[in-house]
Amino acid sequence: MIFRATFFQSLVFIVLGMPSLVFAFPDMVRHGYNNCTACHVSPAGGGMLTSYGRSLSSEALSTWGNEDQAGVLWGVVNREAMENPILLGGNIRSVQLHREDASRKLGKWINMQADVEVGYVVKQWAAVIKIGEEDGNNHWTANGTEAYGMWKPRDELTFRAGRFVPEYGLHIPDHIAYMRSFLGFGLNGVRDTFEAQWTGEKYTFSASHSKEFDNDDPEQANTVQAQVFFWDRFKVAVNYWVGNTHGFKRDITGIWSVLGFTKKFFLVSEVDLQNQKLNGSTNVPSVVSYNKLGYTLFKGFDLLFLSEHLHTDLNRHMTITNRNGPGFQFYPAPHFEFIGAWTKQASAAPGVLEEDYAWLLLHYYL
Repeated sequence: MIFRATFFQSLVFIVLGMPSLVFAFPDMVRHGYNNCTACHVSPAGGGMLTSYGRSLSSEALSTWGNEDQAGVLWGVVNREAMENPILLGGNIRSVQLHREDASRKLGKWINMQADVEVGYVVKQWAAVIKIGEEDGNNHWTANGTEAYGMWKPRDELTFRAGRFVPEYGLHIPDHIAYMRSFLGFGLNGVRDTFEAQWTGEKYTFSASHSKEFDNDDPEQANTVQAQVFFWDRFKVAVNYWVGNTHGFKRDITGIWSVLGFTKKFFLVSEVDLQNQKLNGSTNVPSVVSYNKLGYTLFKGFDLLFLSEHLHTDLNRHMTITNRNGPGFQFYPAPHFEFIGAWTKQASAAPGVLEEDYAWLLLHYYL
């Protein structure tokens, strides 16, 4: 089999298209943290950290380090100085990709993200803006990539409007997972969005309306999500997405879960069914799933087993692709994150050989 370089190029384009996205760590549920607002300004998680979120990065995630080092720039700006109303943050991310089969070996180093984030929080109001991105050619540009304003009329209720990723599914840092890239929540994840969320002790409900801003035929979409938190370390959620353009319509139904069997042993998973119909054509159903089984070997270091399944057309067996293999995530100290995996990728398409697919993500947050 001849290695499909065009697919590799597409994958690189997907990764390069995601520098503005900063994701949450949903497996914190196993430590008993149900609500993302414990650590983040955004009710959906990810992005700007609160002072408590910074301290938790040392207390719960990092192998070494202390709370003072968790402050901005390795504690140069201490946490007390970063209390409301001004918050600072930012991220630098790079990834090394490797793909190999019997006929070809390819590798590429990609600078994914370099930005600075500024937040202003006072009483029930907040505003966040993120500036700076890689342009795909290892050049940095001072573009605004995300911005939103937020109003919190009461502790449980939040309204947010601006340019950000609508809340759907697992908000994970595995940027190239099929469930993000195939469904369109990777490359074109940031949209003009209005979102409302109710966050209770056991239940969370959210709804949003969003629109793409960088396409000639932008998709407009509505989404709803319901989450339930139980037994102190378990969370299960259901989602529904319906979107349309002048050229197609689609709906996505999904369920995801974070199951903390113990504080060390956990499972993060999601399954989505998409139905897409182009104008004048029949419906094309597809399924995508993601599973991450993890065990904490020691504080800050998790061994993982990753399993992904993509079936782009349920009416055609040859459109199945699976990816399985071991991985790890390592948080040696506050501000540093390393995530990697070495998997086997196999397709049901005729003539397509199994290939090694590996990646290593390096992340530093300010």
